[in-house]
Amino acid sequence: MKFTSTCLTISNTELKKHKEATTILKEAKSISKKMGIIDDDLYKHHTTMTNYLYINAPINKMINAVVTYDVLYFIDDFFGEDTSNGIQADFKMIFDIWTGKTQYKCSSNSKIDRLYKSISYISDVIKKDSPSYFFNKYTQSIAEHLTYSLKAIPYTTVDEYIAIRLYTGGMFPVIDLIEYVHSIYISPEIINKVPSIIKLREQCALIGALSNDLFSYAKEKHSNYNLINAYLICNEATNYHDAVDKSITKVNAIHSEFEATLQETSQECISLVPLHQPIVLKYIDALNVIISASYHWQKSTKRYEHSENVFEDMKL
Repeated sequence: MKFTSTCLTISNTELKKHKEATTILKEAKSISKKMGIIDDDLYKHHTTMTNYLYINAPINKMINAVVTYDVLYFIDDFFGEDTSNGIQADFKMIFDIWTGKTQYKCSSNSKIDRLYKSISYISDVIKKDSPSYFFNKYTQSIAEHLTYSLKAIPYTTVDEYIAIRLYTGGMFPVIDLIEYVHSIYISPEIINKVPSIIKLREQCALIGALSNDLFSYAKEKHSNYNLINAYLICNEATNYHDAVDKSITKVNAIHSEFEATLQETSQECISLVPLHQPIVLKYIDALNVIISASYHWQKSTKRYEHSENVFEDMKL
């Protein structure tokens, strides 16, 4: 049995990319390079993602978004699942600096020093240019992702794995940055009127994280934190091919649920005051762009092309 990436229904989405991508990456790289938080060999593999995730956003906000991801990837180098870094940063200090509870202080370790300095820089940029409720929500998204990444959380069923992956996947910080780059903040008042927007956010996060499990499997099959391996570990698939088939089916099912929730959210949006309606409609459009990027960016980077890729069209 053979699979191609077009088995995923998200492949039917339209490829979209920011028209000022080159300028954005050049300016952002200059900032991150000065802070000493990027590795040229690794940088090209993740940084292009931002221009697929957010289109038609102002250049200055896009530059800040790319630098934010550079900082988050640098943080992941200390706390992420695949880190080979023996250097330990102070988890509490990271968030004290991020929230402004503690002013940036020099560290005797140059890498940790660069980490703290970059966190201080980008958190200050975002905080000054967004409402406090957004900054608090974004802080929570990052904290949840890092907390779940600090230790391996056991699971006994695929559903339990998916519940964990919702946070380890790192998609909430990606989705929440929609509000910042487009200046369309989802206030508590909007959420009260459009509660389905919470479900929409979660479904989008799962599509991004679980589709990545499929794209990256050949290079990350050593990890228990992968949907294909979850089916095998939990004995919910009879063999590898069955696990791949069920993983594709699961991602497609969530995509179908996402499409249904879009309709629900659009209906709830009718009850909003005129000031808030365009915010939610723009947010919906932006979520669709992230769904598109979950497929098209993965394909365009060619970073997961591998002789053992689960998809025939992504094999070397």
